[in-house]
This record gives sequence, C-alpha cells and structure tokens, in this order.
Amino acid sequence: MIQRLQTVYLLLAALFLGILFLAEGAWTGTATSLYSWYVPVSMGLFGLAAAGAVTAVFLYKGRKRQRSLVVAMQIVVLLGLLLKVVLNSMAGGFASISTDATFEYWVGYGAPVMAYLMLLMARRGIDRDTALIKSMDRLR
Repeated sequence: MIQRLQTVYLLLAALFLGILFLAEGAWTGTATSLYSWYVPVSMGLFGLAAAGAVTAVFLYKGRKRQRSLVVAMQIVVLLGLLLKVVLNSMAGGFASISTDATFEYWVGYGAPVMAYLMLLMARRGIDRDTALIKSMDRLR
C-alpha cells in the first residue's frame, strides 16, 4: 500500500517522461534537421529525469536526499524543455504549427510540463512530511 502521495507523483512524472520516448512526433521537426545533437541530448536529459524520478521513490527514508534529487530532476526537466523550445524557435519550427502540428508534436511539449508539475507536487509532499516530522518531534 502506498502511504506517501509523493510516490504517486514521482511515478507519474516518470510516466510522463516515458511517454516522450514513445511519441515519434516529439522528436521530429525543423530543429532535428538543423542540429544533429538536439535529439540525443534532449533524450538524455529527459531519460535522466525519468530515471531520477524512479530513483527518488526509493529514497523515502532520507527526505533531504530525496528532496534534493527531486529539485535536481526539476532543473533537468526545465533544461530539456528550454532546449526544446529555444532550438525549435531558432529553427523556425513554431512558424508552421498550424500546418503540421500533430498530437505527438504537442505531447513533446505537454509531457515535460506535466512531469515538472508532478515533480513540483512531489517536492511539496516531501516538504510536508518534513514539517510533520518536525512537529511530531516538538510534541515529544
């Protein structure tokens, strides 16, 4: 039985980041043809964030370490999303959104945002647990 809600949030974040690897349309566009390093680097960043989210689930005994890992994964997801937005805008990929925007194209932008929000909610849950433990220690 899952007793901590942040476990669910961390697994959902890993699921959203895993969806990126299933959607081929998330890795196509004008930036992929102009920058050969774009796809491997962004896949590496999002894969690292997904692995970190799953790893953070098992760090439930060390809340400080778990929180610092979640914050690091938030930064990695933001870097990946920033890389995706900046390179696609520099390559002119947003100019033709109305013509070739598929569902998978939007998954490429929506999944990292949702993963970031899940990581944020997990961090807030970890902070709540820390505050609860501190208040319980005061009562003793």
